[in-house]
Amino acid sequence: MSRIHSYCWVLLLCVAAQVGADDPPPPPPQDGPLVDAPDPFADPPDPFADPPDPFDTAPVDSATQAPVTTFDPQAVDPLPPPAGFEIHGRANGTLAITREDESVELLEDSAWDLSSVDLYLSWFPTRWFGMLGEAELQSDVGEGERRIEFEVELLALELRPLSDKRVILRLGRQPVPFGLERRYYAPPRNELANRPAVFRRVFPGTYSDTGAFLWLRQPVGTWGSELELELGITKGLTGPDRDDRPKAFRKDNNDAPEYSGRAAWTLFDLDPGRKGASPGEAALPTTIKLTVGASILLGVYDRDVRRRIRFYGVDGELWVGGLRVRGEAVWSDVESLVPNARARRGFGTYVLAAYHLYPELFLLDEVFFAFRYGRADRDQRTQEPLDVERYHAGLGWIPHEGFLFKAGLEWSKGRGDPGRVIYLELGFSF
Repeated sequence: MSRIHSYCWVLLLCVAAQVGADDPPPPPPQDGPLVDAPDPFADPPDPFADPPDPFDTAPVDSATQAPVTTFDPQAVDPLPPPAGFEIHGRANGTLAITREDESVELLEDSAWDLSSVDLYLSWFPTRWFGMLGEAELQSDVGEGERRIEFEVELLALELRPLSDKRVILRLGRQPVPFGLERRYYAPPRNELANRPAVFRRVFPGTYSDTGAFLWLRQPVGTWGSELELELGITKGLTGPDRDDRPKAFRKDNNDAPEYSGRAAWTLFDLDPGRKGASPGEAALPTTIKLTVGASILLGVYDRDVRRRIRFYGVDGELWVGGLRVRGEAVWSDVESLVPNARARRGFGTYVLAAYHLYPELFLLDEVFFAFRYGRADRDQRTQEPLDVERYHAGLGWIPHEGFLFKAGLEWSKGRGDPGRVIYLELGFSF
């Protein structure tokens, strides 16, 4: 009997095992983080603790949740504060050593000239409105001689409707917008001790006039590309002055309107050290910038409005690290309104290449080398003694910010001007 009971127990165990094999497997565990049960012995939360930072990016398990996007305050540059009141100035003197006549600059042997004494003032109580002024005492060429003259280069109200430099409107007196050289003629920005002959003989220099001026700048595309447009409407040129009063106090009797402007396109302006530089830009070994422009000026000339003038110009500028190359070509068309008078068509150009080094050592903040070629022909139809071709090589040294020393050698080729001049220039600015 006991044997029969043993067989029965074995049979029941086999049936139970078979039934368990036919049951479906238990469901797999659900995905998701394991959450521990609260610790009954943990400390209660601090009611005086700081609230969580809403801009703090918490660690996220990318396999279970989407990344959390937060606002980065450092990614947005706030508008700059108003500039307030600023004052700047400079003084430059030049020693010219020559034993031959130099008809472009009208220099005498070993003549020490006060190149310029300049004072600049600006006041911007807000970001969109301000006032500017610049007065200059300079040595300039006029009426066949060189003399010291006082001139107001800038005296204007400035409006910035967008509170930045994309749109600037000026009302008052400022340099007429034509060409690129006007931005580099001042001694602290000019690598050489004088200016190109084309802006002495063909175009009437960098001159200021009274009127309305508009400056537009708009970034386009990538790589720092930017479009730039400058426009000006002013009173016409007065022509040769025969007034003994300082130029700043002479009356401009020519009230005919004069139109001028320059359009430029910066194809790229890449700086690996710029804030917010793209990965491709940041990988560049040095800065690269290329700009091309074109200018025009239309008006009438002299006090009796008897000559129509038209000036056209093209310019270009390239920066690659410390190398800076710029150049311009200017065409002039002066047409007399007097019957049977002959028109005069001139041409001039220059190309300047300079290399700047910044050792930032004791008494050696910056040093640069420069070379410029230029020519000027006031009337291409005739040969004149005033036609000139010039070569200029120079060295610049900035021992400390605000101090400048230049040395240069220039030689000229012309019918009446085989001059060679050594230039030494000292400058101070603040």
